[in-house]
Order: sequence, then structure tokens, then C-alpha cells
Amino acid sequence: MYHPQEINQLNVISFQTNFVRLPNVNFYCQKVNIPSMAIGLAQQPTIFTDIDIEGDTVVFEQLNLSFYVAEDLSNYLEIYNWLLAVGFPDEFPQFSLQDSPTGASGTTNTIKSYMNIILETNKSNPNYNVVFKDAFPVTLGSVELDAAATSLEPIVVDATFAYLGSFSIEKIT
Repeated sequence: MYHPQEINQLNVISFQTNFVRLPNVNFYCQKVNIPSMAIGLAQQPTIFTDIDIEGDTVVFEQLNLSFYVAEDLSNYLEIYNWLLAVGFPDEFPQFSLQDSPTGASGTTNTIKSYMNIILETNKSNPNYNVVFKDAFPVTLGSVELDAAATSLEPIVVDATFAYLGSFSIEKIT
């Protein structure tokens, strides 16, 4: 009978985020996903029925995250201003973003940036680093205000990011 070497499961709360361009979002991040991936299928025709065979292109889902909105809107504005500058700036100062995708060097004034998710062990030690290169925002969810609310729940906003090609998963030693 097979017994795996690792018997501890990954817990849903065992993560940290390290988004270079979004320090305020890091603090308030509530949910983040490791995107799904899929390989396309090709069909080989036969005289009876077509047979699925493996394709040659892997497709990666976008990176999604959810965060509590800070009262001063600092984290919301980080993504809002970035998205505006990438998409369709209204004013010349919004053009100040650099084309350099470095992001990893600590600069927060680039069009693209590195984004990391650090997976932790059950004892809260860093275990794996999931790295997304050249990430940029593509959607920022709405802020839902409700005067008829019966309880004071924090406001949660969703954001979606695209990134270059695939992501990497590296063991932290």
C-alpha cells in the first residue's frame, strides 16, 4: 500500500501575497487563486468516431483576487489608477508609467509588475512561491454600498490580472 511522504494538506488560509505594485492590496487581500490551466484537444477522424488526442497549446486562466476596501480607498485606488493608466489615460500625468516590466526591482511606476503568492506550511512557514511575470490589471469590480444593510460587513472587491504566458511554482528552501 502506498503512503505519500507528505500527509499535511494545504490550508485555504495558508498564503501571503507579494504584489510589488500593490502594497495596500497585499494587506487587505482575502482571496487569491492559482489559476487553472488546460490543454486543447485535437480530433483525429476515423471511419467510426473521432478520437480526441492531446493538443499542443496550454491555456492559463487569469489571476483573480478579492480584497477588503480600506476606508481611505488606498488599495482600491492602487488598482484603479493602474488600470486607468494602462487603458485610457485622461491626463498627461497618467502617462508616466514606464514600459519596463521590471516590477521586481521594487518600482511601483510600471505598466506591468511581478505578482507573487507565497504558500505556507501548516506551521505558517513559507513553502512555495507562485510567480506571475508581467502582470497587469484587466478588471476591477464594483464597490457595493447599501443603505439598507442590517450588519456592517466589510466591502469586498474583486480584481482580475493578466500575466505573461505561464506562471511558475518554486520551492522555497
